[in-house]
Amino acid sequence: MEAELMALAAMGASSLTTLAVQDLWGWGKKKFATLLGRGGSDGQAAAEEALERLRQELLDARRTGDEDAVATAEGAWTQRFQSLLAQHPEAADRMRAVVGEVVERSPAPVAFANILHYVNNTAVLQAMNAYWARCTTAHHMTALFLCGLPGVGKRTTARHWLQSHRDALPEEVLQADLAPDERGRPADLAAILERWLEQLGVPREERPAGLEQKASEVRGQLRRRRMVVLLENVTRLAQVRPLLPDSPHTVLLMTGQQVPTGLESLLDFEPVEVAPLHDEHALELLVKVSRSTENPERLRPVVRQLGGLPLAVRLIAGQLKSPVPGILEDITALLADRASRQELLTVDDAQDLPGALDVSYGNLAEEAAVLYRRLGILPHVDFQMDTVYALLPDRDASTARRGLQTLISARLVEREGVDTYRLHPLVHDHAATVAERDETGPERDGVRGRIVRHYLHTAESGEAALSSRWRHDPMNVYTGEARSTGERATYTERELARRRTGLLAAVHLAHDSGLHMEAWRLCQGLWTFYLRTASHAEWIESHEVGLASALACGDRMAAARMHYQLGFAHLDRWSVEESDPSRAREHLGAALDIVGAGTPDRSEAEQRTRSSAWEGLALLEQKLKRPQHALARFDQAVAALDGVNHPRGLALLAYHRAATYTALGRHDDAERALREAREGFEALGAGKDIALNVGKCWVRTAQDRRACGRPGEAVRALDEAIVELAEADSAYVLAAAHLLRGDVYRDLGDDGRATADWECSRELFTAARSNRAEEARERLTGSRNGGELQ
Repeated sequence: MEAELMALAAMGASSLTTLAVQDLWGWGKKKFATLLGRGGSDGQAAAEEALERLRQELLDARRTGDEDAVATAEGAWTQRFQSLLAQHPEAADRMRAVVGEVVERSPAPVAFANILHYVNNTAVLQAMNAYWARCTTAHHMTALFLCGLPGVGKRTTARHWLQSHRDALPEEVLQADLAPDERGRPADLAAILERWLEQLGVPREERPAGLEQKASEVRGQLRRRRMVVLLENVTRLAQVRPLLPDSPHTVLLMTGQQVPTGLESLLDFEPVEVAPLHDEHALELLVKVSRSTENPERLRPVVRQLGGLPLAVRLIAGQLKSPVPGILEDITALLADRASRQELLTVDDAQDLPGALDVSYGNLAEEAAVLYRRLGILPHVDFQMDTVYALLPDRDASTARRGLQTLISARLVEREGVDTYRLHPLVHDHAATVAERDETGPERDGVRGRIVRHYLHTAESGEAALSSRWRHDPMNVYTGEARSTGERATYTERELARRRTGLLAAVHLAHDSGLHMEAWRLCQGLWTFYLRTASHAEWIESHEVGLASALACGDRMAAARMHYQLGFAHLDRWSVEESDPSRAREHLGAALDIVGAGTPDRSEAEQRTRSSAWEGLALLEQKLKRPQHALARFDQAVAALDGVNHPRGLALLAYHRAATYTALGRHDDAERALREAREGFEALGAGKDIALNVGKCWVRTAQDRRACGRPGEAVRALDEAIVELAEADSAYVLAAAHLLRGDVYRDLGDDGRATADWECSRELFTAARSNRAEEARERLTGSRNGGELQ
């Protein structure tokens, strides 16, 4: 069974175990029963009974803290889904849709994951409750900073507090981990804000370019909705300044070893220290997590060695679950004898986290130990089941799942949500050190190669699903790949978003490992995802690495494509503060220099790249409001495609150059170019993307007709646009068309129709979470008051 379907089956089972303890169960049960019943009423009824039995098992297991029972149930359902997909591969798309809906509807896992066996910290929780109550009464923002030693449980305490108040707190969470990456680079604040804007649903067309503007837009969004903001591993004031909300409806939680100097100058907050557990509470946690039947007094010597760190206690508790005789005595001896263990980490002399990690690793079964070491080689990112399969290609799927479950049971791996897992940073450091010690250099290189190839396959299959554009493809990986539409495309984009941190880390890992072709191919595979989600910070960071790798491997076409894609990233972001205009021109010019050399007998790849670079320079001139220069660049872009069969590219060039003709007052040329563009798009077939492009052509036609004083023709063009855009499922562009038609009707003196269009526009912009809803309101207010159109 192919790895993608095995991973999908695991996601289905993970979705079920997630839903079973949520209020979404009734909805989810029907979705999965329909999937399992395959359209038959008898099969669906039997599936519902089986699902109810599963839920009862999981609820019982959660009440008793029996995590192994949860794992057993999840494993059984993974196998059931694998059998379903093996017998009926056509069910895969339906399962992707169901799992995707679960991911979208489930509360944010980082904040509301169900935490078992939480003990003590009563004073901490009381302090948090009291401060929250005071802020709520005073209508002020609640801001709390949890500080304490590494491994003391700050993150878990924050999540436990959120979980315990989930009925009163908003379910939406904006989260950011501000810890430096493995190369020591600080967290990219622009990338964090871009992810938040995507999560908040801000229309792509309205996402600002500069860091401060992004921060301002996020703050504005938070003033209109209730949210939790969770900032982890805060160390410096500069880190948090752009990320701080200012809304009384927001709950802000921060964690870090200590409060950054000067934070009180930015906001009112309550510092709360999370102290190590006292021995009696550490013993309680050890007994609960391990479910040990030992006399608690026999566990006290172990507890005394752990310094009250919950992370260390949970690690040892995971080992005490083992039924091996003498395990308690072995653990006690190892922890008590400082000479018998390797000092891998230093937290505090009194706290033996390194010893707990060594004990946990030393007691792992072979497949779990191998997986643990390989997770240490994997960059420190959240990972999914398909990554586990990729790390263990020589093991079957059930062995890989068993290895992961062993690490979860041993508390070395944490569940983050639907098919999402992570290692605590200190645990990852230990796993990386063990990998350096226990794996040979060639073995580590082999694992790095598998990691890179796994993420490369993810990126390239995602790119093929999202776009039919031309790519430089020396390995022929895109040959025969069909573009996805509808739910499948939405699922693909969502899955890429869940893996975005790993994908970016893979670009760096490929470059650092000398896998230069894989590095630039990863960047090419992420192009459409970054373009759709306006992830400019990650786009530019990854492609700078990809360009270096393309140059290192001597592939001139790859270098040209990386220059072009980097130039387009700067062009699309267009931040003057970041020097995007000049950097876009530099990279687009460099792409032309590479493919412009040589004889006129250029390859199709060179012709396409030349055309794309000239088009980018033309759009740059448009943004600089130099239409005559833009027109010359568009002419060169069209000339570069001479003899190349590229109907979509020619249609796009016609669409873009029409705006230049309008700016120059050449309205007949604009009309002709837009007719050419519409006919070109319509010849490509049908679908939402075709309807969107045709609709945008009609909108641009209306803008040109209005500019040349022909409002009646503009209305007729907008009538056509609205019909097309209604099929395109793009509320934002449809709202803009209604707004413009309302303006044209106002020009014509038809206030009734203008008002109807503006009202429709306001509703659509509101649904799209667009700030432009205010434009429509202003027009409606002006119309009712007899005012002038703005």
